[in-house]
Amino acid sequence: MLSLELDKPAFMQRKSAWLMLWLGVLVLIGLLNALHRYLNNVSAGAPALFAVNLIEEMTGSLSFGLMMPVLILALRKIRNVQPLWLRLSCHVPVLIVLSVLHTSLMWGSRVVLFALGGLGTYRYGVTSWRYLMEFPSDVFYYLLVAAVLWLLDRYREAQQRELRAVQLESALSEARLDALRLQLNPHFLFNTLNAVSSIMYDQPRVADEMLARIGDLLRATLNAKKQEHPLGEEWRLLALYLDIQRARFGEQLVVDIEADPALDGYRVPFLVLQPLVENAIEHGGGATRHIDIQAARIAAQLEIRIRNDGAAVGENTHSGHGIGLGNVEARLQHLYGDAAGVQLERREGQGATVRVWLPLPGEQPA
Repeated sequence: MLSLELDKPAFMQRKSAWLMLWLGVLVLIGLLNALHRYLNNVSAGAPALFAVNLIEEMTGSLSFGLMMPVLILALRKIRNVQPLWLRLSCHVPVLIVLSVLHTSLMWGSRVVLFALGGLGTYRYGVTSWRYLMEFPSDVFYYLLVAAVLWLLDRYREAQQRELRAVQLESALSEARLDALRLQLNPHFLFNTLNAVSSIMYDQPRVADEMLARIGDLLRATLNAKKQEHPLGEEWRLLALYLDIQRARFGEQLVVDIEADPALDGYRVPFLVLQPLVENAIEHGGGATRHIDIQAARIAAQLEIRIRNDGAAVGENTHSGHGIGLGNVEARLQHLYGDAAGVQLERREGQGATVRVWLPLPGEQPA
């Protein structure tokens, strides 16, 4: 499964930004409430110092905000309580404790700030009634915080589920691609060893040369770790494979490759050409097997054509063991979706052509 690296500096920056935003919200609420009370007093003909209203509202807002981390932790713990009636019951003592602490913090902080600000002694009134008076507003803010927290957590969980789904889909697609790519090794090995066995008694030196080059190509394929590599590397692997076939067919095999070197930096699926070229050679027919391979950029696509003079480039080489077009088509679909494809074109009496097209980025490769 894919893993995400945690960027600690970026995480701390985001955390600081959220903290500053939350503090700003608390200050804004306090300012607005203080302004509301001050203007209400003015309109009623009983003006009071704005500083008095400001201290009272700021202490109310900031003291509640100070308890928010503990409240959030408690609300999340309560969610895990079972059964439902017990979970709902847990909110009652938490709400009572919250209201008592909130009222006590407001009272104590106002007493201190009034003295520091030279506003005289802060008079809170009858203490028991003050605790009861603050309770309804604390109920409202408690329910508001609980509802917002529940929505935020649901949203975060939905995002995490979506991320896990994307990661699982990516891992599944990668596993399927690995399975398809790993088909190439036994497919190639079976066919080339079958070719070696057909000449090992009549042409032992050629068979020995083929085995040596098979080893070189297998080392290259087994060391591959990625689904894609540069087109230039694909040409190199194809050259190794063609050396094996030339050792087998000698001058009877003629392969012409026409490709712009500027395309070599573009990435293509690993070993996408070998099974198609193999089938083109096997079905080349006649005394001479002539294979044409062309690669060109057409608009935003890389197009590769493999043509032979025989019957069918894309058909299975050996019954029960060939993978041909099926493997190539499946890999292209997993890697690029509908932006890539492969097509077999037969021409009566003129052989067959396989056309492969892949999407290309807008910029030239580095």
